[in-house]
Amino acid sequence: MRNLSFKGFKCDKRYIIAVIITLICSIICGIVLFNLVNINIYFKEYASDYVFYVFNFKSSKLLFTHILSEIFYLYIFFLIGYFTKFKYLTLILIFVRGLYFAIYVSILFSMNAFGGITVAIIVFIPTSIISLIFCCATVEICKVVDKKICFALPAILALINTLILLILVNVVFRVVIVIV
Repeated sequence: MRNLSFKGFKCDKRYIIAVIITLICSIICGIVLFNLVNINIYFKEYASDYVFYVFNFKSSKLLFTHILSEIFYLYIFFLIGYFTKFKYLTLILIFVRGLYFAIYVSILFSMNAFGGITVAIIVFIPTSIISLIFCCATVEICKVVDKKICFALPAILALINTLILLILVNVVFRVVIVIV
């Protein structure tokens, strides 16, 4: 029980408020920049492939890239939070992730019509929000968790987020498709 003891943990309210403000600004920028980014073929192809893989339940194609990106981002957040005192540097990464999140959601909503909206609401948005929560939690609790497991914490959180993606694609999305 001592490994996961959070006795010394106090949530930094200023950091949480800064994260929320950064996310709001990045989402607004992503929606505004959507018209310019819509020209780029790579964004369209990724969104189209994402919808195709979710509708055809090819979760293995989604899992590899998802877990690699999660591990990459979570370890960057961990390194900044654990080895520096400047956890507000993570706001730059949160802005970038929020910007891409807003762009992809806009593309899914506009390009793929009903299928894109369904995939965005059921799979993409919840997974991205949980990923951002895990990134912020990694920065906040990395110094409080026991040193034996703190370096494995980002990998564990990436695995949990990937399992959530699997459940959303293979269970929740299938139930919605069967109902419709």
